Amino acid sequence: MIITIARQCGSGGLIIAELLSKHYGIPLYTIKKLESMAKDKGIEDEMADFFAEYPVNTLLFAITQSDSISHVTERTRGALLGLVGNSDCIIVGRCGNYIFRGRKDLVSVFLKGSREDRIKFMEGYKQISPEEAEKLVDSKDESRRAYHNYYTGETWGDAANYDICLDSNKIGFDDAARIIESYADTLHGKQA
Repeated sequence: MIITIARQCGSGGLIIAELLSKHYGIPLYTIKKLESMAKDKGIEDEMADFFAEYPVNTLLFAITQSDSISHVTERTRGALLGLVGNSDCIIVGRCGNYIFRGRKDLVSVFLKGSREDRIKFMEGYKQISPEEAEKLVDSKDESRRAYHNYYTGETWGDAANYDICLDSNKIGFDDAARIIESYADTLHGKQA
């Protein structure tokens, strides 16, 4: 089983992923872990842009929406598939819902919340001012949106691209993890 988690900043994606990893006893791959794995395999240079999460220049993005982007995307997609293989795991970010959609055991999740709730969470989580939390939430969301749209050609957060979309701030992170577990268990029980 592979669970991929895309998320708005401040929606508790890493916390929920850690709960799921502990529950299932499977590895959690964050950007740092994937970068380390790529370095160990000697492919970190060819994946450098994929590991960066900075906003894509919109003019550059428009220009690259040609056939050349599919080459970059497929090369990066192949490299990430090679890192993870068919192992059971949880992946946070990195367009996992798109890259691993061919796996029948995929559970793809998008976590969201109201902007106000996410800002408030980030204030406490990062111990920063409300103004800093607001800037962080807005800039991370824009970076993730641009990054996802660039690498997939799909709209980040569009419910049609995920199995589950949850307002994790509204229901709480523990309950969000339980809902994902229930879905995953039901799905895999039907596949067995």
